[in-house]
Amino acid sequence: QAREYQTFAVTSLYDYFGRNHGNPVLAMPTGTGKSVVIALFLESIYRQFPNQRVMVLTHVKELIQQNYDKLKAVWPVAPAGIHSAGLGKKDVLQRIIFGGIASVAKKAAQFGHVDLLIIDEAHLVSPSDETMYRAFIDALKTTNPFLKVIGLTATPWRLGHGKITDDGIFTDVCFDMTSMQAFNWLIEQG
Repeated sequence: QAREYQTFAVTSLYDYFGRNHGNPVLAMPTGTGKSVVIALFLESIYRQFPNQRVMVLTHVKELIQQNYDKLKAVWPVAPAGIHSAGLGKKDVLQRIIFGGIASVAKKAAQFGHVDLLIIDEAHLVSPSDETMYRAFIDALKTTNPFLKVIGLTATPWRLGHGKITDDGIFTDVCFDMTSMQAFNWLIEQG
């Protein structure tokens, strides 16, 4: 059962894309269920647009597995696979691929046309053009120049760089649960 704020997070993405053309960020504190939000959003996308191709990337195998498992718990028949050297899986064919950036970085061509890229722990995406994430996104955009990128993070800040939306890939924070007021609401929600 989704919590109210998790449903709000999904709705905020639809509201954002209804009015904007950028790449939004969801800022949610650790422990508030970013993997649940990803799962709910993916399921809702495929109910409306079943031919979408989505990748969900992060940097550690534990989060890859957690995000995949949460999707399968929410939506057992999800067309999802894993591409991660650390997990010993190399799926490229499923409509939804959960992967590690280090495992997919030089393999964009294998994934073909990707409509949406979701990055968990988005504060780790550097503003520099010379990083694995930026190179992978640029490579995906050669196949689909309309690629959308969504970031999820517990902190919309990068150490030594400022806000995650100041430069680089992400353009707007469309849902922010990191304020003191939001934190108090989360505590009230249990």
